[in-house]
Amino acid sequence: MSQPELWMPKARSKETACQVPESIQTRVRVRQYQELKEIAGTPEQPRLIVIDEQAYPEWEDAHREFPSETGVLLLDFGSRPELTGDLEKLLGWVSVAGLTEHRWEFLISQALETLAARNRIQKLEEALGEQRDRLEELNEIGVSLSGEKDLAQLLRLIISNAMKLTHADGGSLYLLKPIPDEPEDPDNYLANQYLRFEVLINDSRKMSADAMSLAIMPDSIYGQVILRGKPILLDDVYDLPPDGSLQWDGKAVDERYDYRTKSMLMVPLLTHEGRVVGILQLLNRKQHRERVLGDVEDILKEVCPFDNEDLRVIESISSQAATALSNAQLLCSINILFDGFINASVKAIESRDPTTSGHSSRVATLTIALAELVHQMPTGKFRGTHFSIDQLHEIRYASLLHDFGKIGVREQVLIKAKKLYPNEEQAVMDRFRLVRQSLELSMTRKQLEYFLEKSREDAVAAYGQGQQELEERLHELDEQLKFIIRCNEPTVLAQGGFEKLQEIEQLRFAHPSGGEVPYLNAGELHSLLVPKGSLNEQDRVEIESHVTHTYNFLRIIPWSANLIQVPEIAYAHHEKLNGSGYPRKLNGEEIPLQAKMMTISDIYDALTAWDRPYKKAMPAERAFNILGFEAKDGHIDTDLLEIFIDAKLYMLVSRPRTG
Repeated sequence: MSQPELWMPKARSKETACQVPESIQTRVRVRQYQELKEIAGTPEQPRLIVIDEQAYPEWEDAHREFPSETGVLLLDFGSRPELTGDLEKLLGWVSVAGLTEHRWEFLISQALETLAARNRIQKLEEALGEQRDRLEELNEIGVSLSGEKDLAQLLRLIISNAMKLTHADGGSLYLLKPIPDEPEDPDNYLANQYLRFEVLINDSRKMSADAMSLAIMPDSIYGQVILRGKPILLDDVYDLPPDGSLQWDGKAVDERYDYRTKSMLMVPLLTHEGRVVGILQLLNRKQHRERVLGDVEDILKEVCPFDNEDLRVIESISSQAATALSNAQLLCSINILFDGFINASVKAIESRDPTTSGHSSRVATLTIALAELVHQMPTGKFRGTHFSIDQLHEIRYASLLHDFGKIGVREQVLIKAKKLYPNEEQAVMDRFRLVRQSLELSMTRKQLEYFLEKSREDAVAAYGQGQQELEERLHELDEQLKFIIRCNEPTVLAQGGFEKLQEIEQLRFAHPSGGEVPYLNAGELHSLLVPKGSLNEQDRVEIESHVTHTYNFLRIIPWSANLIQVPEIAYAHHEKLNGSGYPRKLNGEEIPLQAKMMTISDIYDALTAWDRPYKKAMPAERAFNILGFEAKDGHIDTDLLEIFIDAKLYMLVSRPRTG
């Protein structure tokens, strides 16, 4: 430290002179002032000011915030003015009457020692305050690290906090990754690992985090940190041992960005098991945290080495970071595993009903896109409606699993493509074939009777007439069967004109087993009279039960708090705003918004799906018309439908081009 300064007023007269003893002059820089303004300014070393008590108020009023290194010794000439302000800065009030050289030497020495002690205490208090602030920041960092789930955000959080606590200008983070197709060595977990550059932050340069992979080499800085599991402190990375035992390959990056890396601190990220999972690297500790470094000359002037206190702080952060990183990676693995379970569940359902393959994924895509649009609405009905990342995950899972309950529905109902089941359709065809054979056999018998009972001429005439009647009857039978076949096809909109079916059902024919049998039985007639779709009432009750099956399945899954609404959202995807939906007959206010969005996506995809063999894909425009009717009838939300159509979300699931 430089010599302290002793500022003395110039003597007014011989009587007022306070001669500084020679012993004091060898210990301090003695300066004399004529005017008060001469002692203004900020000193770089401790300063003891000896000042007239009458002049002090004027000087103190003009310099209320002078540095802590400054102390004041008042000269008492007997006037005893009333002093105000911060009197703690006063180190003594000395009467000049009878002031001897020895007494003066003692007073000045004591004042300088008091000033030095006060400065030491203040520095200790400042250091203690900084330490307290660092501990508080470390605690806050620990809380933020433990609460961050997003891996990419977590990595940036680790670096930015480490830079903040150490005044570092730059920071990087590297993670260990397994080498593809390289078997793991149970005795050396590092044998199949490489170091991958993940995140880069620099306060003074806009640098891009180029993908970079590093082999774990024993002569590189990174390799030594990994292999030894110990930190490295370097005052200047350009001044490494000339024997090549330690190498750093970052000079090319410095040249690219007109930068100069100087001081460096590298700390391994260690798990509680002692395994290294990565490296935290800090560059260029700045003397002033907020300083933006300019050219190389500025960097060399401003940058200072990292110290052991920085090392202790960063080791604490790295310990917390390693735990948070392991947790985040574990959570990521769990999410991947859970996603795999969800996708496997969807595939299991679609394997029972291959005709709806891809439906759940398309519904999820459309519903998420609609939710993101609603989230961004600046005006209108949905202004202020927002979905968090977790809520979007809820919507996605609910959409993917909304039809999972079909696992509890009979397969023949799931894949029912027409109003009659295949075996029922075959029975009708066989029955009409039997009717045809019965008509032909009956006519053949009549014709034989003609030739046995009538003359040849009359028999031939009767034969021709009978043949014509048979052809007309067979033609009528064929038309009836064709009509039944047409009625067997599912319809999209409710249709009438099925009265002829009831007429056919009234017809009877003689069965070979005896007795009369109707052309159509009651069950077949009931199914063929279905005005919309292919399911009769019993089928529909069974197929609608899939919603309840879905809910019962989903609610037994121990969903985390952020996904707790998945069962309820999926449960409501067939409810209608006017309360006519199923299974609970909920009205508009009772239906979750997420389910309302899914309903629109579900209906649209069901209408336009191109991969269902029993029907052609409906054009988007016609599907919009049908959705418009649904909205008009109070089944779906008009505002959501308008957003869905205006944003052309349907393009997200448009049929892929072939060829």
